[in-house]
Amino acid sequence: MGVWTAPPKAVSADVADKPSEEVRALKYSPNGQYLAWTTASETRVVDAQTLATVATIARRNIVDVQFSPRGTYLITWERLSSNAAEGDDGKNLRVWEAATGQTLGGFKQNNFSASALQWTDDERFCAKLFSGEVRFYTPTALQRVALKLALDGISEFSVSPGLSPSVAVFVPERGSKPGMVRMYNVGSFAQPTASKTFFKADKVEFHWHRLGTNLLVLTQTDVDKTGRSYYGESALYFMAAAGNFDCRVPLDRDGPIHDVAWNPEEKEFAVSYGFMPAKTALFNHRAEMVHDFGTAHRNFIRFNPHGRVLAIAGFGNLSGQVDLWDRRSLKKVATIDAQNASFCEWCPDGRYLLAATLSPRLRVDNGIRIWHYSGALVYFKEVSELYQVDWRPAPASRFPQRSALSPAPAGIVVSPRPGGSGPGSGPGSPAPAAKPATAYRPPHARTRDAGSQSAAPRSLADIAEQRLFGAPAPSAARTVPGAPKKAVDAAAESKRRNRNKAKKTEKTEKTEKIGEPSPAAPSAASALPADGQQPPAAAPTTEVEILKRVRALKKKVGQIDSLVKRRDAGEALELNQLSKIESRSEIESEIAELNQQLSQLTPSTSA
Repeated sequence: MGVWTAPPKAVSADVADKPSEEVRALKYSPNGQYLAWTTASETRVVDAQTLATVATIARRNIVDVQFSPRGTYLITWERLSSNAAEGDDGKNLRVWEAATGQTLGGFKQNNFSASALQWTDDERFCAKLFSGEVRFYTPTALQRVALKLALDGISEFSVSPGLSPSVAVFVPERGSKPGMVRMYNVGSFAQPTASKTFFKADKVEFHWHRLGTNLLVLTQTDVDKTGRSYYGESALYFMAAAGNFDCRVPLDRDGPIHDVAWNPEEKEFAVSYGFMPAKTALFNHRAEMVHDFGTAHRNFIRFNPHGRVLAIAGFGNLSGQVDLWDRRSLKKVATIDAQNASFCEWCPDGRYLLAATLSPRLRVDNGIRIWHYSGALVYFKEVSELYQVDWRPAPASRFPQRSALSPAPAGIVVSPRPGGSGPGSGPGSPAPAAKPATAYRPPHARTRDAGSQSAAPRSLADIAEQRLFGAPAPSAARTVPGAPKKAVDAAAESKRRNRNKAKKTEKTEKTEKIGEPSPAAPSAASALPADGQQPPAAAPTTEVEILKRVRALKKKVGQIDSLVKRRDAGEALELNQLSKIESRSEIESEIAELNQQLSQLTPSTSA
């Protein structure tokens, strides 16, 4: 693991207690105060500013960590094990004081996710889903339930951010009953503040506005019964926490909903939806479309922390292009290429966008790239295996928003990576010389020198290549680009040549014995007589040659018989077909002569 300062001066910071073991997880607290990581033997919490150790949790086999909203508490998770140590209570989801490392309690949790234990922004309550109910606990008394929201069939829930927290719960549809989402004020569960029912919802995603006043519910089915989409059907619903407004967001294109994002500073949101090329549009707090960003192969949306610049990108199986839009002018600022990116996030100052290629999704081209929102690449770092990267959180109010977009920092040059389409090795590296444009050459011909002496072509493809690009190099051995060159043993090469030469000589002698012309015979052009007529073919002499010739002649006789039938049926034949019919007597005479010659070569059975 490592810590770097952000551009324009990206410098590695010294970590006093840098782990020597493999780091399993790395996490900043949401307020940016702490940084925690876990290894196989311990979990350590350090001050994010000084990188000095604050607390150490000496518990083995912790797999993941998470902080409460204000960084007061640390949550750790380890896999359930039937071989629990003596005295262990079997709880694998634990809560600790981040500043002291003291344990406060825990729960049993099969799978870990960010929603396993949810918190109110003031950290007064934490909530966990159980069968048919959501239980709320105070962090200092996790042994007893403080509040309980009971509703039959709850499958998912979400606690809102903001000063007046709400909780939204989802109950899937069952039989003829529709699915529903209900919202309650935390601590007042007698009556929901808002409710929405809908069909075609097997699971949902909750997207809260930063203030917790509005909620977007993205519903999805596992199967599209119409057969139009492999990924099921999806719909988007808008709900106000006050309960005074709710609706289905009107989307004018069929297909899946790829991504949804709130503007953190305004009551508006952007949606990317529809079959590819997808459409991206901006909606206000009444779910009315206010701007259409057009259609493109995009499936990812992120506003910067100030809500001023919007990134619309296409990741996953798409090309990785990112369009940057100015929200005020609604004009495109730049388009950048973040090919193969699996993580993308804005810097807390709102001026830089980070994209990273991570393992294990991709094992090659791992690295970090950072762009200024003007489209200028300001940082690149290549890593052999990169598993996680995060910005240190900070409030957007620390970075005042300017009336106009600031230009990119001066004096930073990052060149394209040699031999690839990605960025270069770092700031200030010289740009490689551009290669002159040349005609296309197939891959197997790119290692040959077109200006070298000619060599005998090995195939029709080589002949065509020689006509287009010139003669190949004397050594026609094919090479694989990027493969290591094989060392040539002179003695072994000489032995191989002698062996091939002996095989060729032996084959020539056998050919001469059965009467075939030698390879050194004069060419066909020099053997033509003065009148230019083609000389007759040499008469077959061996038993095998005679049998082949008789079989070929009998085949011609069969073809002539079929032509005769067609002529007798009244079909008009071509001149060459009529001449073929007339040659029947000659063919039959030749067959008789060959049979007589064959009888002379065949030994007598009486012998």
